[in-house]
Amino acid sequence: MKLLGLDKDCFSNWCAKLPEGSIMVVQPKIEGCAIGLRYKYGQLVDAYSRGNPEIIEIIRTINTIPLSIDDSLKVEVELEGVLYSSTICSAFSKGKFIANSTMPLVSNASLSFLAFQIFSSKSDELSDLTQLQKWGFEVPITLRTNDPMQVKRWHSQWINNELFSNFPTNGIVAKCNSFSTKDLLGVSASSPNWALALTR
Repeated sequence: MKLLGLDKDCFSNWCAKLPEGSIMVVQPKIEGCAIGLRYKYGQLVDAYSRGNPEIIEIIRTINTIPLSIDDSLKVEVELEGVLYSSTICSAFSKGKFIANSTMPLVSNASLSFLAFQIFSSKSDELSDLTQLQKWGFEVPITLRTNDPMQVKRWHSQWINNELFSNFPTNGIVAKCNSFSTKDLLGVSASSPNWALALTR
């Protein structure tokens, strides 16, 4: 499990690599800290960020992160999400609060967690989001379309503060929905090729 970033390539170039008619999902790009979680037999056993592998005890205190997801699970489940707050200063948005071990100073009541990826899943994006909700996670608001122009319209709406305005965001994220397309595109050393950040 590796927490990757997001490429910011030209959307038209990225979209041209997708099979015609591909369903894309669009989510808010939350300003916060990427967090990886590991569950064994349904119980939370490990958590880390890009800058700190020793945060499990802190993560256990976040109300929006389930300590148990499914006691019947016989395999490990690894997933990724973002920890964020709409009331914390920019140091939070850059993830420095964890890297610098200052997170205990932040009120846990002000923190929220959105889960958005199940590692090693062989299901489509929308199916994974449904599964995450069944496990008790909050997931990002997710729009879907097979029209690249609609993604551009949503991006313009975000720039004009007309979309996802109730979240602390620094862009939107476009992803392939299809597992087979994601598997075909693969990942680079730094980012998944099946997802793209659209910023200002």
